[in-house]
Amino acid sequence: MAFKSFRLNMLLRLLLLITVIVALLLVLYRTDWFITAFCLLLLALFQIYDLLYFVERTNRDISSFLEAIRHSDFTQRFATKSKTSSYNKLYQSFNDISDAFQKVKAKEQAHYLYLQAIVEQVGAGILTFDESGEVRLVNQVTKEMFHVPHLKNVEALARVSPELVHALRSTGHNEKALVTVQVGQAQLLVNLHVTEMVTQGQKLKIVTFQNIQSELEEQELQTWQKVIRVLTHEIMNSITPVISLASTVSGMLEQEVIEKYKKGEPLDEEVLGDMQAGLQTIERRSTGMQSFVKNYRRLMRLPASELKPVKVRDLLHNIHHLLSSQMQANKVEIKIFLPEENLMVLADEEQLEQVLINLVKNGMEACAAGEHPCVEIIAYLPEQENAKLQIDVTDNGTGIPEDVLDKIFIPFYTTKEQGSGIGLSLSKQIMRQHGGNIRVRSQPGETTFSLQLRLMKK
Repeated sequence: MAFKSFRLNMLLRLLLLITVIVALLLVLYRTDWFITAFCLLLLALFQIYDLLYFVERTNRDISSFLEAIRHSDFTQRFATKSKTSSYNKLYQSFNDISDAFQKVKAKEQAHYLYLQAIVEQVGAGILTFDESGEVRLVNQVTKEMFHVPHLKNVEALARVSPELVHALRSTGHNEKALVTVQVGQAQLLVNLHVTEMVTQGQKLKIVTFQNIQSELEEQELQTWQKVIRVLTHEIMNSITPVISLASTVSGMLEQEVIEKYKKGEPLDEEVLGDMQAGLQTIERRSTGMQSFVKNYRRLMRLPASELKPVKVRDLLHNIHHLLSSQMQANKVEIKIFLPEENLMVLADEEQLEQVLINLVKNGMEACAAGEHPCVEIIAYLPEQENAKLQIDVTDNGTGIPEDVLDKIFIPFYTTKEQGSGIGLSLSKQIMRQHGGNIRVRSQPGETTFSLQLRLMKK
């Protein structure tokens, strides 16, 4: 119908133009009415201009409509209520097409928001990017994992870890990679899985991230606990009768010596002395082993943490009060830097004090032999969004050797002659019960243990 109206208008204009031209020719040929001929010539020129404008208007409208479609601009509207326009139905068709495209775009946008909402609910990090590295989709878990508020290109992750970017680029379809990433004070062990797909002629990578550091640590701790349970059970079953037997034999020996002495019989003092010394050694070592087993049982039977609101300032003041005299006696300076804010944490105050006391004493022993020995305790809130409270215990001792650094949290491992090897392991277990963690970094002349705790929400 729109094109029928267009043709009709074209025909009327052409017929009128032809009529005027014929009339102009007749006037010029048969009469000398030059003024009339001039007026007819002006009318013919006007009709030619009107015809060209009429035809070009269609081209302009179609060009404008296609340009809007090309740029996905479906807000352009064409007037369809004009009584004199022959394009009303054509414009209505343009508007209908725009409405259809707008509905499709709205539907796609709704699907995208729906997909984005699902992706945000997933506990693992998700990232998709094309061959140029441009990020198409990234969820909040990924941003928080790597502390990046915005991510437009995967190359931006090189500031966090060049190895991570290399793994993203080099890992192929349905392959996995394990990358160690240092983010601030925390070390992450990231397991990433890559899936490739081609959409609209472009190759995309879909990557899922999962920090398995805590799971590995939890598994490691559970494994050690199982081993220790078996060891303590077997050791206790063996040591108890040995102690009892050694004590009984020692008593019987004493009785035999007394009886022979009363009878006046000669005694082999050297043999008796060796037997007595050997039995005493068995008893002493067995008792010592039993004492060690009792200490190890503490690691297995750590009571559940009773979490209550604890003011960080008061906690550190108590540590200073408890240890200041002991530090002075060992000529070690202790410095405590309190947070500016009145921060609160949910914690078991006694257990947390036990951790801090253990770390401060370790620091005191590490730096006591040096010049100007000092242990510092600093509590602060890192600048990262949703960061945990951090308490650093730093000493200026000789540092921890690199080959020892990754073993100090293993139960029973110790470099001290009189150490039991359970202090740091207990501390780590306590921190995990608090939903926090404990990290260490060391270099010659400085060692820092960092505790991370969740703040109490206001």
